[in-house]
Amino acid sequence: MSPSMSGAREAIVRRFGSGLLGAIGMVAAGAAATRVAATLKDLVVARRFGTGDDLDAFLLAFALAVFVAGLFRSAFFSAFVPRFLDAHARRGDQGANELLARALTVHLGWLALAAAALALLSGPIVAMIGGAFPPDKRELTRQILVTLAPFVVLDGLSGIYAAVLNARARFVTAALVATAPPAVTLVVVAGWSRQFGVYALVGGAVLGAALEALVSAFLVKREGLRVRPALAGPGPEGMDLLKAFALLAGALALMGANTVIDQAMAAGAGPGSVAALGFGAKIPAAVLGLAGLALGTTTLPHYAGMAAHRRFDEMAAAMRSHAVKIAVAAVGVALLLAIVSRPLVKLLFEHGSFHAEDTARVATIQALYALQIPGFLVGMVAGRYLIALGRDRWLVAVAAMNFVLNLAGNVILLKLMGLPGIALSTSLFYTVAALVLLVLCRRAIRQARAQEFAQTP
Repeated sequence: MSPSMSGAREAIVRRFGSGLLGAIGMVAAGAAATRVAATLKDLVVARRFGTGDDLDAFLLAFALAVFVAGLFRSAFFSAFVPRFLDAHARRGDQGANELLARALTVHLGWLALAAAALALLSGPIVAMIGGAFPPDKRELTRQILVTLAPFVVLDGLSGIYAAVLNARARFVTAALVATAPPAVTLVVVAGWSRQFGVYALVGGAVLGAALEALVSAFLVKREGLRVRPALAGPGPEGMDLLKAFALLAGALALMGANTVIDQAMAAGAGPGSVAALGFGAKIPAAVLGLAGLALGTTTLPHYAGMAAHRRFDEMAAAMRSHAVKIAVAAVGVALLLAIVSRPLVKLLFEHGSFHAEDTARVATIQALYALQIPGFLVGMVAGRYLIALGRDRWLVAVAAMNFVLNLAGNVILLKLMGLPGIALSTSLFYTVAALVLLVLCRRAIRQARAQEFAQTP
């Protein structure tokens, strides 16, 4: 690790302390640093490209690439960390190295297939989601999507190494490395956008992902772990990891589909409804993005480490404490955001073509979206607890339940309340999901204790 990165890490540790709370603070600080870098990049991009067709084409193509890579990273992290820590607990560094090497072989293959499919099917994909674009703009979007195919592989590879670093509690290191992609894009756009136009954004994204992967690989190697794929097949542990990955990717895809459903139903609620829903979701989504990343990244290794060493009583006590504390804090944040919703929307958005009636509508939506914060955060931690106990299939069932509840809630509440009903439906299904997950957590820990007791001679 470089002296500057080591010094940054030590400074954050001094600021937040050690333990789970300290780890949450570290990840939040790293995520904030990444957000600052991304904001600076956005300012440079806006100044150079404005809101022209070239930027439209890039943003649509990049959103597709990020969706694929992000889905991979989230599912891999959740599937890999418990199995990596369990392998280390049972067989030490050798077991952890073997699982990592096999995971690199299998999952790099899947990333390559996903990138190739994205490139080969770029025409039909762009025609479906960019049908409103004129032909030349659709063709530009398609070409950009093809050139972004390496980004999917490189970003996914970074995700594999980041999962290892987070499993080893190197939260600060992983968070700081994540600032590389926006920083590289900023430099490339500032220096070469006049020569290469919108393809400077493509080059920045690919080079940034490559730099993140290289630095992450170096840091994983510094941990004494392998960074190259194994020539052997996946083996039983690798197949178990692959099955868990597929299940969790399916659950994440179902959860992501809720946003698409909300936007599609909002489109039928009158002019400006999609935009109003989007504005109302922005601030709650920002809160959930930062808090959710910090909690999700830190609690999974925390619970998985206890599960790997069969400390089930300690694990159950920790979960009860975390659920209560998170719920109390989240309720406070949600109520505060709901109370100040109107003045906040007025301050941020009521300018130019955004009028007072827009403020009233968006403020109501934002207040109702804020009510999802407790359920979302408690449910996220409960979900990590179940993953640590190997109950991946249960999460798929809960995700399917959420999809049905959200769809039914949208239909009913949209008729009763209009557009704000979609926001309320989201908050209600997250609350119900959190309660269901907490019940499942109690069931899972009872099963784990019973299994441990049955195996005790």
